[in-house]
Amino acid sequence: MLKNTFLQIPGLGIKSEQRIWSSGICSWEDFLRENLTHFSPQRRDTLSRGIEESLDQMSRNNPNYFADRLPSNQTWRIFPEFRESTAYLDIETTGLDSWSNDITTIALYDGKSVFTYVQGQNLDEFKEDIQKYRVS
Repeated sequence: MLKNTFLQIPGLGIKSEQRIWSSGICSWEDFLRENLTHFSPQRRDTLSRGIEESLDQMSRNNPNYFADRLPSNQTWRIFPEFRESTAYLDIETTGLDSWSNDITTIALYDGKSVFTYVQGQNLDEFKEDIQKYRVS
């Protein structure tokens, strides 16, 4: 999925990405393989540099590069490529008020297993368990 997105490239949004897909370019490989006469030289250069940087960051196993550049509602696209090197969290709370908000449940997925932490049962174990995933 990640190799089909262009949203991490500066200056490109959802509409630009959809136009790229509509032109028949559905992946980074498509872009690198095609003779792109239907893009302006500036757009081709922007896409080329963005794809080259993306490939470099992917080879360095750097999910943060993509997490920092993709819109927050699109970071799910990172998952298949980095499932073995990223921990995923889902935190449920009682509400959004800062003065009466409690964590009720946390789910942690480490690429292999799902761990759940529930208030009143084992929620306090989360802090120790998440330390296993810290990058030094």
